[in-house]
Amino acid sequence: MERFILYCFFLLTGFPVLAQDDDHFCYDKLPFQEAKSYLKKINFVEDESYADYDLTFQRMEWTVDPSEHYIEGAVTSYFHPKIENFSSISFDMIDQLQVDSIVFQEQKINFTHTNDKINIVFPETIPNGITDSLTIWYHGQPLSSGFGAFQAKLTGGGDPILWTLSEPYGAMEWWPCKQSLVDKIDSIEVYVNCPVGNKVASNGKLISEKVDGNHVQFVWKHRYPIVTYLVAIAVSNYSEFSDFVELDDGREIEILNYVYPVNLSQTKNQARATVEIMELFNSLIGEYPFADEKYGHAQFGWGGGMEHQTMSFMGSFSYSLIAHELAHQWFGDYITLGSWQDIWLNEGFATYFQGLTEEFLQDSIDWLGWKKYHINEITENPGGSVYVEDTTHVSRIFDLRLSYSKGAYLLHMLRWELGDEKFFEAIRNYFNDPNVANGFATNEELIFHFEQVGDTTFIEFFNDWYYGQGYPIYRINHYTNFGDNGRYEVNIQQTTSHSSVDFFEMHVPLRAWKDGQSTDLRLHQITNPQTFVITEKPDSIQFDPDLWLLSKNSIVTSLNEIQTQTFKVFPNPAKEELNFLLNNNERIQSIKIVDLNGKVVFTSKEQINKIDISSLSAGAYLFNLETGSNNYQGKFVIAK
Repeated sequence: MERFILYCFFLLTGFPVLAQDDDHFCYDKLPFQEAKSYLKKINFVEDESYADYDLTFQRMEWTVDPSEHYIEGAVTSYFHPKIENFSSISFDMIDQLQVDSIVFQEQKINFTHTNDKINIVFPETIPNGITDSLTIWYHGQPLSSGFGAFQAKLTGGGDPILWTLSEPYGAMEWWPCKQSLVDKIDSIEVYVNCPVGNKVASNGKLISEKVDGNHVQFVWKHRYPIVTYLVAIAVSNYSEFSDFVELDDGREIEILNYVYPVNLSQTKNQARATVEIMELFNSLIGEYPFADEKYGHAQFGWGGGMEHQTMSFMGSFSYSLIAHELAHQWFGDYITLGSWQDIWLNEGFATYFQGLTEEFLQDSIDWLGWKKYHINEITENPGGSVYVEDTTHVSRIFDLRLSYSKGAYLLHMLRWELGDEKFFEAIRNYFNDPNVANGFATNEELIFHFEQVGDTTFIEFFNDWYYGQGYPIYRINHYTNFGDNGRYEVNIQQTTSHSSVDFFEMHVPLRAWKDGQSTDLRLHQITNPQTFVITEKPDSIQFDPDLWLLSKNSIVTSLNEIQTQTFKVFPNPAKEELNFLLNNNERIQSIKIVDLNGKVVFTSKEQINKIDISSLSAGAYLFNLETGSNNYQGKFVIAK
C-alpha cells in the first residue's frame, strides 16, 4: 500500500501545501516555519478563575455558509460554581467577533468584551454547586491563526468547504468558550444551519437532519466530556459511507465517513483500513472509548489531520494518518494532556501507536523502516528535549522531531526496558486509571503506571530522555582477555550528543554470532565505561540490530581482528616489555595507552617500536599508535 509523508510549506497566506512522497509516514498537525502572520508569540494564558466553576453542558447553535468566512449563533453554557459566593464568570473570545447580547435567567445582562475576554458580573452571587446557565449571542468573521482555526475554502472538486481546527489556542477565534486544560465540558449539543445540499460533520451522534426552505439543520449530540479545542464542525457537499467494527459481544462500532464526492471511490478503499486498526488498538489498549456513539472521518482542505473527538478531520486517507488520528481518540481525546508542555502525551503516543500498526499489521520491512526513519529524524540535530519549555510558539509545541518522533521513541525505549508484557500492561492501566479517564493527565501519572508494573523507578530515565537533550553514542570493543584465563570481554563506552546529559543508563542490546547462529545479549550499562564477560568468543557482534535504542554513529570493534590483520603486539600477555611490529616497517610517531576505565597511563612521542611496561599494573589495556601514514588501535594484557 502506498504511503505518504506530508510537508507543510506556509506561504504568506499561511496555507499549507501538500506534497507526496514514497515514504511510510504522515503526521497530523505538522510543524511550520513561522511566516509573517506567525512571527508574533501567542500569549494566551488560561484564566485562574476557570478552576472556580465546572462546565456541565454547552449547546452551540450556529448558522454558517461554506462559501463565506462568517459565523453567527448562540452558545448556551450550563455551569455550577465550585467555590462560595460565585459572583462573576469569564469566557474567551477574540475582540473581532461581536457580542450581540448575553441572556441570564431570561434577562439580558451587562458584560464587557475587551482583550479577547468576555467578563460577566452576576446581579447576585450563585451558591456553590447550584447549576445555572447563560447564553451568549454573537456574530462576525473569525480569525484563523495557529493551524487555521476557522477556514472557508474550496475542495479539490471546486466546491465550498468550511472547517474548524482549534488546537491549541484557536477555539476562542470562532466561538465564546472556556479555553481550558482544567475543565472538560461534560457533554455538548451542536446545532448547525447551512444551505441545503451540504452535510455537517461534528462530534458525537447525528440526532436529526431537518430541511427548512433553502436551509438544513444538523443536530449532533456528544455525551462524553470533551476539551474545548476538540469541538469542531466541517460543512460541505459531502458524500457519506460507513464501515463497522464488530465486537465480541455482538455490538458494532460505526465508522462514519464524510468525503468529497470526487474522492468517494478511492476513499472507500482507503478508509476500510480503519477497521483492522481499531481492532488492533482495542486489543492493545482497551475498547474504543466512544463506542456507543461512533468514530468517523471528515475530509477537509488541510495538509494533515486533526483528531476531533469521535470524528477526525483528514487531509488524506493514507494508512499511517488514519492510524495516527485514531490513536488520538485514546491518547489526546479520552485522556488529554494537562499542559501543552507535555504534548508528547498526545503526539508521542499517537505516533508510536501508528508505528505499532506497521509492526503488527504490515510487513516487517515497514516496521524496520518506521524505526530507521524516526531515529534519523531525531538525530539530525544533537539537542532538543521532549519536554516543551516554551509553549508560546505553536511550532515548538508541535515540533515533528521532538514532540512526535522523540516522544514516540521514548515509549519504544520504555518498552525495551520493561519488556512487551509489562509495557502494554502499563499502557492499559494508564488507560483505565479513573484519575485520568475522560480527563487530563500529567507526566507523573503516566510514569506511576510504568513504575508500578516494572517495580522500579524511572526518575533517571525521564530526567535523561524527557527533560534532557540528545542521545548516546556507543563505542563497543570485544576481545579475549589473555591475562584473565582467556575470558571473552565486551567493553562499552558511551559519549553523549548534548551536555545536558552526561550518561544514559540503559540496557544495551547486542547480537553475538557464532557459526551462523545468533544469541541476543542484554547488557545493563550503569557505569561508563563498563566491561562485561560473555560465555564464549563470537565470530562477530552487532549493536542493536532491532533498533531499540535511540543512538547514532555507534561502533562495534573486534580488537582481536585489528591486532591480527594490521600489526602484531608481542608478547601478549606481556610482563616487562611490549613490542610492536607494524606493516612495511613503519615506525611509531606517538603512542597512548589507557586502562579500561579510560585513564591514560602512558604516552610517548619517540620513534620507537617497543616500550617498557614494568611500572604498569596487571590487567587489560587499550593503545593508540600513530605513524606517519596510519593510525592503529588495539588491546594487550599485562600478566605479572
